[in-house]
Amino acid sequence: MAPVNEAPQKIINQSLGLKTTAKSILVVDEKTGTVLYQKNPNQVLPIASITKLMTALVFLDTKPDWKMEIEILDSDQRPGGMVYLLPGERVKVKDLFNLMLVASANEAAIALVRQTGLDNFNQKMNQKAQELGLKESYFLEPSGISPENVSSVTDLIKLIRVVFSQSEIIEAVTSPTLEFKVLNRERQVKAFNTDSLLTSFLNQSQYKISGGKTGHLDEAGYSLVAKIKKQNGPVFLVTLLGSESIRDRSQEIKGVVDWVERNYEWQK
Repeated sequence: MAPVNEAPQKIINQSLGLKTTAKSILVVDEKTGTVLYQKNPNQVLPIASITKLMTALVFLDTKPDWKMEIEILDSDQRPGGMVYLLPGERVKVKDLFNLMLVASANEAAIALVRQTGLDNFNQKMNQKAQELGLKESYFLEPSGISPENVSSVTDLIKLIRVVFSQSEIIEAVTSPTLEFKVLNRERQVKAFNTDSLLTSFLNQSQYKISGGKTGHLDEAGYSLVAKIKKQNGPVFLVTLLGSESIRDRSQEIKGVVDWVERNYEWQK
């Protein structure tokens, strides 16, 4: 943690904050841990496919063989979301891992967990949450389709500090597209990242997104976590849960970053 005198200082102005549809928001300065913006920071809410970040972290602990081939089974399929892989198709572990994070594919998450051979993978996810000090988080299953996978934006800040320092995760979540071959069929899979911020001003010119993950369920609304660096400036850790639409989620992330920049100043 940086010295207090390096912390960003609030500019005294007449700003009353932002009007957002999100149920909960937290923005933190990565270097100092200073809270820059918050709305219901400890409210426990469903996190949908943001769950897959914890799945990825626990999966990395198994020291996977990235070149291993996995056959997709009927039991890997889950309702909701776009289906990219069908039963009987064989793919490499690395492609499954990337598909889970880039396109948020549920069948990829379930197949990866099955491949580990761990009967207690969900327990491992909750153990990891305890290790990271996530006191308001619980994981029932690894794909995010259950509304019983819950957390708070405060906990998610702690999670993304860790997951967005893992090179395998960063590579996947910052890739706008993903292409790979189904090994036993003449088929090429092409998937697009669910994070629209990758094509926004927050990943152009003076900004760079070095981590992000979306989530959506009817019970959860539209959510997103991100790590955003400004050129020659601060790094923002942003967590947002429960926006009313995809557009609201995107606009509210952009708005809160803009608000923070206009209301704080950093030491040169």
